[in-house]
Amino acid sequence: MPILSLVSPANLAATNPPAKTLKNPSFEPLKDRLISLSNAGRIQEALSVLDVMTQRHHLTPDLTTFSVLLKSCIRTRNFQLGKLLHSKLNQSGLKLDPIVLNSLISFYSKCGDWTTAKAIFDSMGGFRDLVSWSAMISCFAHNGMESQALLTFVEMLMHGGQYPNQFCFSAAIQACCNQDHAFMGESIFGFVIKTGYFESDVCVGCALIELYAKGFHDLDSAWKVFDKMPERNSVTWTLLITRYAQLGHHRDGIELFPRMLSCGFVPDRFTLSSVVSACAELGFMSVGQQMHSWVIKSGLCMDVYIGCSLVDMYAKCATTEPMEDARKVFDRMPNHNVMSWTAIITGYVQSGGLDATAIELYCKMITQGEVLPNHFTYSSLLKACGSLSDLEIGKQVHNHAVKSGLVSVNCVGNSLISMYARSGSMEDAQKAFEFLLEKNLISYNAIVDGFVKNTSSDEALKMFNKFEETQTGVDSFTFASLLSAAASLGAVGKGEEMHAQLVKSGFDSNQRVCNALISMYSRCGDIEAAARVFNKMDERNVISWTSIITGFAKHGLAKSALKVFDKMLEAGVKPNEVTYIAVLSACSHAGMVNEGLKHFSLMYSEHKITPKMEHYACVVDLLGRSGSLEKAVDFIDSMPLKADALVWRTLLGACQVHGNIKLGKLSAKRITELDPNDPSAYILLSNLYASKGQWEKVVKIRKTMKERNLIKEAGCSWIEAENQAHKFYVGDTCHPRAHDIYKELDQLVIDIKKLGYVPDTDFVLHELDEKEKERYLTQHSEKIAVAFGLISVSKTKPIRVFKNLRVCGDCHTAMKYISVARGREIVVRDSNRFHHFKNGSCSCNDYW
Repeated sequence: MPILSLVSPANLAATNPPAKTLKNPSFEPLKDRLISLSNAGRIQEALSVLDVMTQRHHLTPDLTTFSVLLKSCIRTRNFQLGKLLHSKLNQSGLKLDPIVLNSLISFYSKCGDWTTAKAIFDSMGGFRDLVSWSAMISCFAHNGMESQALLTFVEMLMHGGQYPNQFCFSAAIQACCNQDHAFMGESIFGFVIKTGYFESDVCVGCALIELYAKGFHDLDSAWKVFDKMPERNSVTWTLLITRYAQLGHHRDGIELFPRMLSCGFVPDRFTLSSVVSACAELGFMSVGQQMHSWVIKSGLCMDVYIGCSLVDMYAKCATTEPMEDARKVFDRMPNHNVMSWTAIITGYVQSGGLDATAIELYCKMITQGEVLPNHFTYSSLLKACGSLSDLEIGKQVHNHAVKSGLVSVNCVGNSLISMYARSGSMEDAQKAFEFLLEKNLISYNAIVDGFVKNTSSDEALKMFNKFEETQTGVDSFTFASLLSAAASLGAVGKGEEMHAQLVKSGFDSNQRVCNALISMYSRCGDIEAAARVFNKMDERNVISWTSIITGFAKHGLAKSALKVFDKMLEAGVKPNEVTYIAVLSACSHAGMVNEGLKHFSLMYSEHKITPKMEHYACVVDLLGRSGSLEKAVDFIDSMPLKADALVWRTLLGACQVHGNIKLGKLSAKRITELDPNDPSAYILLSNLYASKGQWEKVVKIRKTMKERNLIKEAGCSWIEAENQAHKFYVGDTCHPRAHDIYKELDQLVIDIKKLGYVPDTDFVLHELDEKEKERYLTQHSEKIAVAFGLISVSKTKPIRVFKNLRVCGDCHTAMKYISVARGREIVVRDSNRFHHFKNGSCSCNDYW
């Protein structure tokens, strides 16, 4: 259809019936009043004037009036009033010109309603001008339809009869600011260079900075664009500072700020917020405080956007009183929105130990503040519930998220999985996982980690197999969780498979993964492999050092542990609370009492680490193992803290080893006072009485346990063979190879007796005759596991057995003889430590 046959937009406007507008003297004053209010952002009042014009004076506003009002709605993002205005415009009967139609496209683009914007654009037909095309390209670009934006740009060039200007180029480049379309952005950049718009317009330069920063993650090229821009403004500087900060170059972003000032540009709320956020990420409290002063001098201290960044900065940088300064900033803010409430709640959650306060603030937010939470709020709240292991409150927050319609958002769903897992409810965690429509890497990591933390390591490894089928990909957190699962099972074969896989994936130099590898190998009994991983690390943090020290300590290599600790201090790495637990444990396992007491003293005097209950328990263990039980009691009495069940349980264990009934009874009494439902006190005291042959007291304790429904954990041992864990209980005959196992076990007992082994029936804590006791000893789970290992594990490999309880004294003796009779190295991990049996001796030197 020939375009010349259509009426031009100017003629369309002229065909409107001549209204009273030009004759009525009230029209111009009312129109001027309306435009004045609109320009001041007082849209509601401007619409009231519009109603006066149409209803009281029966005047028809012209297109200019509607256009000004519509642009004001776009500028203030008052979408509700904008839609009302569009309705009034339709009712006016005015013929719409391209200027108003273009404004409507822009308005619906800002609303996120691209469908209506596209319908208006299509209705314009041949009256589309360059502004129409640019507005539509921008609409698609800002509503996640980048491909459609670029197709529209190409259509304009080929069929639209328009040549792009700076605004059109900017819109098209914005569509390329992602990894999928960035390559097309460079083609458009070449077009821009040819047209000369790069040298003449700031908005094109800003779009190109976005292209390289967001599309290519290439800050060097973004800087080159910035550096070659002949003209810059505050927006340009702010954009570059923000992108540096967002891509992890926080220090560079901060350093750009004084350069911006020296060039004479005044920072706005977005500039200041970005710099404050960069300070938060780097922990630059002093610079952050200077920025806070600048905010106050600029008169922006009441701004909610900056206030949120300040709350976050003070929360992350606090060194003494966590959240004190952050709370002051929050409380001084005159108005709060969902961002400010979420910032303060998240601050309390991330500060550690303040999760209950975060939940209290949420209650205030929805009652007193009357602000509806968003998905970030729920995500932080669920983390707080998980940290508290408060399943009841967690379920209430879950219900709120369901009612708000945000439960299917990924970050909320992932936090739900984590919350239920940390609260011990893996069934609910699995339901939350299955409910998620779009599962991402974080979703899979959360459920795998949940299984690991809830001692369902088998399930974690099964989930990983499903995970691989989805081709979601893995990250360092995935490997760290899976290595932890392998460590929990003692599945060194699985761990070695993971090690090979992560090397192929390029994670072998990742610090988190290397730390997990050290822990996995040491917990699986291969301390040499753990040391090799540690020695190959380029960069070590406190976790790396602590992991290897813990490994050496658990394997009874106290001198190696203390040597590494000294190297750690020489390297300038400050030890933490966990490091000192490892150091004290190393001394305890080796009987180095004086050395252990010296390190306990240096904890605070040298490193200002206040001892916690775990450290006091380590000292009690140090003294108790050495037989200094009275000194251990004196130490407990001198503690500045009231000893908890852990401390008394440690002493009771030492009393059992050394046969001290008097102090054993005292320890058991203290444990039952502190935790009446703790079965370990009854079990250890019962074992102590049994070792002394006081069977009446044993029967009495067991009767009490039965009345209180306290169950003793069944002792079991397991061993990995051919990538599968094989678990055994005392007298177990359920294994498919039970016949072969017991045949080997019977021959083994005969062979080690020839070498001098004599069964120690004192370790049978049941009232049986000697023959029955000896038979019972033979069928202990660790002996069955070793017998299975002898017929299943290659002779070139050590036999690695894992037990959930302390290894039996008779089994410990038998293992030394077995290592000689079969010429095999045997590694046993019990609940306390590792025992390496080789050539008739044990690494613990019988001090355990």
